[in-house]
Amino acid sequence: MALPDNDQWQFRFHIKSESSNRLYTIAQHKAKKHWGCSCPGWKIHRTCKHLAAVGIPGKETPFEPYIITD
Repeated sequence: MALPDNDQWQFRFHIKSESSNRLYTIAQHKAKKHWGCSCPGWKIHRTCKHLAAVGIPGKETPFEPYIITD
């Protein structure tokens, strides 16, 4: 389910943790065009398994996916 954009982030959505019932938010930074995650791994290392699971590069690499809308 898509979440509303905020001042810095767009194309926001939730992804479920593999190891718990937590939901993390993945989103694209509006200005810099890189993707981020709300998980501890991304906050520390700027990459995480949640981004990798959906094919998005980490390390604040700009990435423009093809987004399908209904």
